[in-house]
Order: sequence, then structure tokens, then C-alpha cells
Amino acid sequence: MGKHVLVRKPRMAGILFMLLGICVVLSFFLMHNAFSRRHRLHLDTEHTYDTAGLKNRYQVIDPTLRGLLLPPSQYGSGKCVSRFEESLVRRPSPYEPSPHLITKLREYEDRHRRCASKAKKFHKEGPNSRKVLGDCQFVVWIANSGLGNRMITIMSAFVYALLTDRVLLLDHSGTDIGGLFCEPFPSTSWLLPEGYDYGWMDTLIWENSNRLGHLLQMSEGGFENVTDVPPNNYVFLNLMHDYDDHDKRFFCKKVQKYLKKVPLLYFRSNNYVVPGLHFVEDFHVELDKMFPERETTFHHIIRYLFRPSNLMWGLILRFRQPYLAAAERQVGLQVRILESNVTMPVVADQLLKCVLERGLLPNSTASSDDHLQSGKEGVTAVVITSLDAIYYEKFREFYSDQATEGGHYIGVYSPSKEEYQQYGFSHDKKAWADIYLLSLSDTLVTSPWSTFGYIAQALGGVTPWILTKTPTLETAEETFQAQGHCNLGVSLEPCFHSPPNLNCGALGKGVDPSTILPFIRPCEDVIGGVKIMPREAEAPVNEEHNATTVIGTT
Repeated sequence: MGKHVLVRKPRMAGILFMLLGICVVLSFFLMHNAFSRRHRLHLDTEHTYDTAGLKNRYQVIDPTLRGLLLPPSQYGSGKCVSRFEESLVRRPSPYEPSPHLITKLREYEDRHRRCASKAKKFHKEGPNSRKVLGDCQFVVWIANSGLGNRMITIMSAFVYALLTDRVLLLDHSGTDIGGLFCEPFPSTSWLLPEGYDYGWMDTLIWENSNRLGHLLQMSEGGFENVTDVPPNNYVFLNLMHDYDDHDKRFFCKKVQKYLKKVPLLYFRSNNYVVPGLHFVEDFHVELDKMFPERETTFHHIIRYLFRPSNLMWGLILRFRQPYLAAAERQVGLQVRILESNVTMPVVADQLLKCVLERGLLPNSTASSDDHLQSGKEGVTAVVITSLDAIYYEKFREFYSDQATEGGHYIGVYSPSKEEYQQYGFSHDKKAWADIYLLSLSDTLVTSPWSTFGYIAQALGGVTPWILTKTPTLETAEETFQAQGHCNLGVSLEPCFHSPPNLNCGALGKGVDPSTILPFIRPCEDVIGGVKIMPREAEAPVNEEHNATTVIGTT
């Protein structure tokens, strides 16, 4: 018996020792495999710092936005962190870019890479000719107005560059574009080169003899017969809100045929002019190929061009992560009074009634029975952006003093309060952060006429509720009763605030631009403006000025 015991003890010990050895080997294998997997992930994504703290609300990680962008690795590691991480915090777009648009963007990127460096040869007194610039043609955007206007006009100029096979370059005098945005094109820059003669830019005003309207006005035999390329091979395009009838002929087919000969175009505007490009037949056909869903033009291009710089990404995350990331839902409220016919208290009441009437936020209740809820459930973050604190204070008081119907918890936040519009990089930083944070919202309420709201809705792919305009303070209540305090917008597209009454030869003079094409209709928020509408909102065309006649012959 004792011998039997003595014989089995060593055998049992050996088995235990063997099992221990297998565990050690298995543990080593699993650790090695995990390390290898982490190493491969790092190589694939080239993240510059840990993003474990970002809450992925949407469970879809596609930094190319379904092919709209190149893979982030093609831009270089660390140069634009938001390019890698944006898909962790933003809802996926419900709209897919067309294959034709993706092809045009890849062609543009190649052209930009090949041509951008030739901008060093631009010269006010020089020839700026094909001999100097080769087969490269350019549109140079001139900085103007506040950040919202700058962003929508950069986008307008870029669409024009896509349509005309030009290269877009940006004036960055007096505005630090590089400090706000990542470079959108790989291995090159969209900024005018260092050392560029900005004194030339100062001469590009209404009196400039190379202004398009002046050239058309002075041509013998009328604007349809202008043929000669002006001295120095450049033309100044004045598309500001107060442009004259001659400058407005930019939207005529024959004028665009003339501009094809001009290597260098300077573009100054404070308008979103893309709707007007549809009035040129060739442009209309190409735009419809790139954007089969016409009302997604601004949405796709704004998401293609504008990423927060590393400086801005840090500023955005430092607000989003502690205040907004833990919410189940985000509601953005953008308030800007651009007319003096109402007072801030009236608009504050209007805004609160808007969100309550439309069911965008819960109402208060006399019950005080609050209950602790788990996780994000029932938590809504409200982001209010405005120059004035009154709107933030109105909502904070409303939701902190009383319980809400359904037991929801509403957090009210305001990233910045400038009190009045200011200019300069420090103010542009705050404005861009506000716009971006708004664009992460699931629901948006915006103000009429505001480019700030236009950009937020396009980046987010969210059709906004638009606050109702009232003609006077005295008629405010009557207007709200008749029209509501806010109404859901019809289109994602911005409004072209100052469209031309077309004067394009065969078309006739002073044709109302909202009567030409069924999808170019009056804006909801700006009297006299037009915008691109979705197909379900198209209207019958004036038979006297049908689309074939207008864009086919002028």
C-alpha cells in the first residue's frame, strides 16, 4: 500500500507540472497574439495618440466617408488627427457620394498636385500665359467677410474649379486658414505660396479694369462678342451681393465659353453661388452627374474640404468629451439676429416655444419625482451657439429648475459667447469650434440667413428646423400664430442670397431665377434668394422660360 502511494506521487506531480507548462506557453501565445494585433492596428490606422476615450455612438468607422476621401494614411501620420478620428464622433451620412464625384475628386487631387507649385509664377505685370503656366489654369479665392461666408465661398469656388478643370488656391492674408483647417489635398497645399504679392490682391476691386463686368460692358458689339483675353491673362470675378448687371453675366453660357481662354481667375464673393451654376448648360449636366441627389452638393463638398486642424481638434474634444459625449442625444440651437426688427427676449421665447411645440425637447412638469437612470438613457445635451448669453440662460433656468415629462435629463451648454461678431484668428477658432460642435447634433434649429447654420447642417447631414422670421416686433405674435415659431427646412442646401435676374442674350432681360429650373426655388429663410431643392419639392417651370431654352442657348 505504501509502495503504491510512493509510486503515484511522482506521477501526479509530473502531470501538474506539465499542465503548468502548457498554461505558461498558452499565456505567452495569447499575449504575443494580442501584441501583434495591437501592432497591426497601429500600422493600419497610424493614430497619433490613444483614442480609447472617444465614445463611438454610431458603431461605424469609415474615415474615407464611403470613398469621398482618400485613406488617411495617404496624407501622412500626425498631420491631421481629425481625419483619423472624426468617424468616431460623427453620425454616418445618409447620403452616398456618386462614383462620378469620387472620380472627379481623384482627378482634381492629381491636377492640384501637378499645378499648385506654378502659382509662384503669377505676376501682376507678367504674362501669366500658357507658356509660363503650361496647361494649368487657376481660380484664386480672395478672403472676404466672416468665417461662415469664407467657408461657403471657398466651397463655391471649389465646385467651379471642378467644373472648369482649374486648380483652387486660397488667399490667406489676414486669416490663418492653415491654423483652422487641415490641408484637404495630399502632398500639396491649397494656400497661395509664401512670398506671393498680396499688393496685387488689393487692386482687385470694383474699379479694376480686368473685372469681368467691366470687360463685358466695354466690349464692342455687346457682351456676347467679347473675345480678347485681357492684359496679363487674368480676370477678376466680382460675385459680391452688390454686383452689377454686367458681373451677373458670369452665369451665362457664352461668358463661360470666353472664360475658358483665361488662365487665371480671381474670385471674390460672399454668396453661395452653386445654384446659379446650373444656369450654364455644360455645368448643369456635369453637376447632375456628380450630384444625382442635387440637394447633397454642399453636404458632400463641405465634408470633403474641411477638417479641423490638430489645434482645433483638441479644442473641440476638450469641450465635447466632458460635456456632450455622455448624452444619448444631442440637440443644437444656433441663434443669430441679423435684422433689428425683433429683440433678444422675443427670440429667446420663440426658440423655447419652437423646441417644445415641435417635440424636439421635453416640456417641464409639476412632478418632482426624479429617478436615477443608468448610462446615457434619457440624457440629452443641448448645445446653444449665439453671440448672446440670454438664450443659454433661458434654457438652463427652464431645465434646471423643473423636472421634465418622461423623466429626461437635459444638460444645457454654450461653448462661447462673443457678444458681437468679431474678426481675427482667436475669434475664428471659437466660431469654427461652435460650428463643428453644432454639426454633431442629431437635431438642429437654425436662424434665417445665417451661414453659420448652413455649414453646421451640411457637415452633419441634418435638415434643420428654421426659426420663423417676423416683419416687425409688433406683428411677431401674429406671425408665430399663423406660421409657427419654427418650421422644418426643405433642403440641406444653403440659400444663394443674391441671385442674378438673368440677362443672357436669347433668354431676355431680368428673368426671375426661381422660374427657370424646377429645382431652383425660393429660399425658406431669405426673401429674393434661391436654393437647390430635393426632387419632391420641385415646382412646375414657367413655360416661357423652360429649362431647355434657358440653359441650352445662352
